[in-house]
Amino acid sequence: MQSVSIPREFRGRHILVADDNASNRIIIRQWLTMAGIRVELVGTGREACSAIADSDPDLVFMDVRMPGMDGIEAAQQLRRSGFSKPIIGLSAASSRADQNACLSAGMSDFLAKPIDVDELWGCLTRWLKPCGVVESAANPATGSSENSVEARFLGNAVTLRRAHEAFVACHRDDALKLKSMLADEDYTGMTNLVHALKGSAATLGLNALTELALALERKIQVNTGPQELQQLIDWIDDQLALLSERP
Repeated sequence: MQSVSIPREFRGRHILVADDNASNRIIIRQWLTMAGIRVELVGTGREACSAIADSDPDLVFMDVRMPGMDGIEAAQQLRRSGFSKPIIGLSAASSRADQNACLSAGMSDFLAKPIDVDELWGCLTRWLKPCGVVESAANPATGSSENSVEARFLGNAVTLRRAHEAFVACHRDDALKLKSMLADEDYTGMTNLVHALKGSAATLGLNALTELALALERKIQVNTGPQELQQLIDWIDDQLALLSERP
């Protein structure tokens, strides 16, 4: 049996999470609320800027890729407005260039998706002062390894089920959208969509779907012909259909 250590020294802190993906928001909220942190959720960079102006959170987790105003633009606007508290970039793209882009925009730190819970706690330790007694609690994750999906959800089957439901609701039509974009030769749109799909699938341990999304993302980048892209989209469609049928 493994256990996940949940810090208690940040109880009462207020953190805003900006991420356009519902399943990602569920996961981060679960972790933070179990640590006694007050969590505010938004889905776009523009909503983040508006919410921060009203509520002044202690720290912000900001997804880098969001529709409309993305995390980079939102961070720049927040810094120009005088917001000085930590902004932590979140992205499935974790190259040095991606991290430098976040830091150059005024972000304080960077976490790669799928987020590792220990790295999340480490990030809070770096950027927030403890506001209570420094202690931790062990949450059992029965029958799971430290890196398993069960451990990632702190052994909470209800939260894992809700995250699956949110994933299906968010991504069930992705293959149809990809096919339409391919027909229109909208490769930028395809890249953005498949990038989000890849990150969400990885967080839920959907390995086959993650690998297909990664393969499609790479094929788009090297200008592979439409026939090969269509084949990968069809395989992604099959995987999403299986998930939609899961009870």
